Amino acid sequence: MQLPNRPDILSSDGIAATSHPLATLEAVSILKKGGNAIDAAIAASTVLSVVEPNATGIGGDCFAIVSLNGKSPIAYNGSGIAPERAKLDFFIKNNIRNIGLESPHSVTIPGALHAWETIHKQHGKLDFQQLFLKSIDYAREGFQITQNVSENWKKNASKLCNNKNTKKIFSKNGLSYNLSEKFKNIPLSNTLEKISKKGSKEFYEGDTAHDMVGSLNKVGGLHSLEDFSKQKTETVNTISSIYKGKTLHQCPPNGPGITVLLMMKMIEKLNIENYKADSAERFHIEAEVTKLAYSIREKNIGDPKFVNLNLKNILSEKAIDEAVNKILMNKCYNVEKLNIPAHPETVYLTTVDKDFNAVSIINSICYAFGSGITTENTGILFQNRGTNFRLEENHPNCIDGLKRPLHTIIPGMICNKLDQPILSYGVMGGQYQPVGQTHILNNIFDYGMNPQEAISFPRAFYFNDVYQLESGIDDKIENDLKKKGHKTVRNNLYHGGAQAIQIDWQKGSLIGGSDPRKDGFAKGL
Repeated sequence: MQLPNRPDILSSDGIAATSHPLATLEAVSILKKGGNAIDAAIAASTVLSVVEPNATGIGGDCFAIVSLNGKSPIAYNGSGIAPERAKLDFFIKNNIRNIGLESPHSVTIPGALHAWETIHKQHGKLDFQQLFLKSIDYAREGFQITQNVSENWKKNASKLCNNKNTKKIFSKNGLSYNLSEKFKNIPLSNTLEKISKKGSKEFYEGDTAHDMVGSLNKVGGLHSLEDFSKQKTETVNTISSIYKGKTLHQCPPNGPGITVLLMMKMIEKLNIENYKADSAERFHIEAEVTKLAYSIREKNIGDPKFVNLNLKNILSEKAIDEAVNKILMNKCYNVEKLNIPAHPETVYLTTVDKDFNAVSIINSICYAFGSGITTENTGILFQNRGTNFRLEENHPNCIDGLKRPLHTIIPGMICNKLDQPILSYGVMGGQYQPVGQTHILNNIFDYGMNPQEAISFPRAFYFNDVYQLESGIDDKIENDLKKKGHKTVRNNLYHGGAQAIQIDWQKGSLIGGSDPRKDGFAKGL
């Protein structure tokens, strides 16, 4: 297999790894100024909300896992609630059978900003305002468009013209912004400056909130100021499981992190390490556990405030054994059609400081350029995470007022027996994320790869009855997979993108890696 060639980044004083060069540089700058990993992660997130508008923004959501002083990680749920009036009866009455990608009903209340402020208040060192300075500058003075961002802009040029406010800001008379061209969003710079000084209250209750609600109502949204004021970040314990003596930490539902725990439990029983990393058997196992884990998730997981979830039963040895017993090495298991929504856009980043405080954080506006709906005065492009809701009565992920949808974005963290973080990592790419995390964990812990090698290694994704293979996978592997019954296609694009920082407490060293599939990089102090 031909792999992209990138070196690991080594440091003992701190590392930042993001999907965009400007975000990585700002994170490192914040660390050099005396900020901790939390400050660096939030500053990088604010920059990404400007320079990767296709994937993230203050109109979107986030999840984070934070470990301070070598203690057990804490999870932060910054995902948005549906408007209170968004009841299933409304959609039935109006003959709406699914929530369209550009529908105002796809816009859940943005949760990222409240989460950033919550995490900072609990753990940050620098002034909150300082973490916005670069993002304000890039929005006001402009920045040059990078490769991946420009490609997404081209693909979505027509979408960006369907809303007059979006067309005005995000298109050049109907055309997309291209590689190396400069882009500005001056209304957003003014909004970011207000928020940096007044805090999230400005976003959820102030003039910014009034503009967001008014803009959404004009295009048919059910949103109210009360909905925005009710958006709160949840600070919760992670959910976890053990893999070969290491503790895998994930955010609990409505996040989909339980999918990774399911997959890794199945893989451990199947002894994936007995097969080569670049073998048909390894990729076959990945596909089969993907089918089963995603099926379990779709049937059971939703917002725990609305659905009774018994995670202990779902992750029990009995349930895992029942799933694994369906897997055969010489043929495919036929899972029922899941009709899972396709790939949204996302940014993932991780930071670790000199004290080995670690942040694993992921931000998203769901599909590329979200809903395509932009506010009239504040330059905010809204997410379309509500499209993940089902309009099926009694489904665990059925829409309801003030309910959070089942998400796709998942930050990850691995700890040793002392529950100190030894790997802060994550994978972008919508529904691919649990598979991507599993793939990287196996690469590191079963195949002995370093972080960069594990990230760069070729990927495959079983999704809605088709096994999508990256070009780096050998033809012989594809042929062997076909013999087992897989319907394969070659993916001319890539699956997701990843960042990872490995922590060696004994040596006092950090190793960082960043995905060559994206524009960013890892950088140490």
